[in-house]
Amino acid sequence: MPENDENDLKVAFTVYGKPEFKVISRTQSLKSIIQDLITAHSLEGQADEYCLVLEGDKDYKIVTEKNRHEMHAKFGKPVKLEESPCRTVDRILLNLQQGDQDDTKRKQSIDYLKNMSIDAIFAKEFFAKKGLSILTTLVSADKFTNNADLVKILQSIIVFMEQEIVSVDELISDTQFIGRISRYINSGDTPKLIMVPSLEILRISVDGTENSENIFYLDSQVALPNLVHLISGDISNKESYPIQVKSLKLINSLLKAVDSGRKTDMVRMLTEKDNRTMIMEHLLTAPAASTDKNDRGDLDYELYMLQYHIFDKQVKERMLTPMNGQDPTQLSKIKYLRSTALETDTSPNSKNNTRFAQDYQKLGFRNAKDPTVDLQVVPPGILALDCMDYLARNHTNHYMNVVLENSYGSDEHECPFAESSIELVKLLADILGIGKDPVASSIARYQEMFFKCEYPFEEFYFHCILILNKTWREMRATREDFTKVFDVVREQIEKALITKNNGGPKTFEEFRTRVRSYTDISKKWQKDATNRDPWIESEPVKVLKQHLSQEIEELIQQQRYNFMVEGTRFQKLKKNGEVMKGQYKYIKLNNNRKTISVGDWTNDKTSPSTEDLEPRIQVQDIKDVLIGNNCTFLKEYNQKVREEIQKTAFCLISEGGDLDCVAPDIQTFHYWLDGINTLLGKQMTSPDYIKEKEILVSIEVKLRLLDLEGVDLPATPPAIPPPPPNLNFSCN
Repeated sequence: MPENDENDLKVAFTVYGKPEFKVISRTQSLKSIIQDLITAHSLEGQADEYCLVLEGDKDYKIVTEKNRHEMHAKFGKPVKLEESPCRTVDRILLNLQQGDQDDTKRKQSIDYLKNMSIDAIFAKEFFAKKGLSILTTLVSADKFTNNADLVKILQSIIVFMEQEIVSVDELISDTQFIGRISRYINSGDTPKLIMVPSLEILRISVDGTENSENIFYLDSQVALPNLVHLISGDISNKESYPIQVKSLKLINSLLKAVDSGRKTDMVRMLTEKDNRTMIMEHLLTAPAASTDKNDRGDLDYELYMLQYHIFDKQVKERMLTPMNGQDPTQLSKIKYLRSTALETDTSPNSKNNTRFAQDYQKLGFRNAKDPTVDLQVVPPGILALDCMDYLARNHTNHYMNVVLENSYGSDEHECPFAESSIELVKLLADILGIGKDPVASSIARYQEMFFKCEYPFEEFYFHCILILNKTWREMRATREDFTKVFDVVREQIEKALITKNNGGPKTFEEFRTRVRSYTDISKKWQKDATNRDPWIESEPVKVLKQHLSQEIEELIQQQRYNFMVEGTRFQKLKKNGEVMKGQYKYIKLNNNRKTISVGDWTNDKTSPSTEDLEPRIQVQDIKDVLIGNNCTFLKEYNQKVREEIQKTAFCLISEGGDLDCVAPDIQTFHYWLDGINTLLGKQMTSPDYIKEKEILVSIEVKLRLLDLEGVDLPATPPAIPPPPPNLNFSCN
């Protein structure tokens, strides 16, 4: 039957196994559509007792007025008439509570629950009828002896928790349920299929509460040695690998949530040799090809987070703690540095003794009379002293060589050991991101070598101080070159930590072999300098760039239009910030640049046409564009998620309604923001626009001045000659 109106929808219905194809108007209410189907098939009951469901391979989605356009046959999803969520919930709960373990209806209800729990309408109805409380009570009472049924129930609970319709704290208050989940985790006999959702439930509980008493309770329910033990196993085994990842996630969540004292104990245990060996053997040495690429990415990020939390506890606190000039332990470390390298007598009360001022000067302290003053600046505070002490006690020969090389050489070219160590510790902390927020998973990297040492930061410092001294000698540097030397050392360290496959050195020795010499770094910098614009300070070129700016700006505007017309696939997010796999919101600008169309899209390999989407916003109706924290929809997420997604969040405010978006990356965010501003007649302001404009203008200038290569341009534009005395030109 052909469509007579552009507002009509072709829909393939299924009514209790009977297919029916109908053309319905977009303006017809869902209640009316349902009633027509009831009447046509002589069904009992009213429209309120039924609902329409989109049949998909993965999702269960109840049709609402908001998503009704997805009923169109072009989306390839038949629409099924089913009983209402209210009746379905009643039936499921009745069968779960009264049915036997092997009852067919009970098993069907468990399957229905697993499939339907993802739908928000069903979930709200389930919560309203105390369904979650009933599930946790049944699990606590061990009413699901069949492992497959129990796994489905636990997975359903996870989905309900992720929708955040009920507070996690309310779930934690059910101590019998949490106790049952904890017993699954702590027991060595728990089947692997049950272990995975159990770990996930406890992790979501830890991440979802800010109540210190609840965090203490959750931490007390699971033994850290048991979680570490779960890491052991064959990483290539498809059953063991999810348990290893979930265990590591739970450990990281606990490290983030517990108080400082408890975190100290956890880090101390995790860095013990046996536990480090277990991590190395079961998580680090396995080849990436043994697991799915995306899953391996999850594991790599969790290893990065474990490294982050270990450094946060082992290093950050000391880095931000100034030296106490009255602390005998810290004073003894300074005296040990002097006595080990310079072999002078140490009296117990010699901190300010002028006899040792010369020795402290040879050690490279700025304040030779009282070296504790140098260590009272944070960062790096007492961390620098601990690193120097570690070097002196664990690598004594290297320590003595470093100090003596710079103590008895030329004063002009000596590298001050203490001063350079203090600066180096600050540099290493900055490179490793200590004291900063964790980076995004796309750029996060762990270093395998840090898991092979009990004191990884101090060992890293040892190898880097040798690199620093070698570079200092190669540069024949003086104290005036202090900053230049550290610029080179930063380049050396950062490049050595990253290989072509985005991995890092496996050992500290391999790290040192990857460090490029000063000569290589210098050649690279010279090449970069050669490639820089030679006319950057030329006044005539600046005038030329001003003339070209408008043309380049129009070119960038056209690119932004084309980008928006092509459209973008925005990933949907759960309330906890996790990406909903296979579910996207596609947004694109119509070719006439007057309408923005939006629609759900599940195919990640194809792009929809404008006809596949629903016109949502008229450009002329857009009143404002909100970005970052100004977006009101971010209030739906917790603080942790808000901080992560606010950098790419924007909201279009229009008369016809708002459009909330979280861009997949920062470049897409900038492109859409530039495009919207251009549509509204505003100036583009994004960093990408500024960078692209600068590059394109520079290229255009070089092309136009290609014949002037090597010619020195005047510092100022040539003067315009005065007009002639008259305009009586001779044509002879």
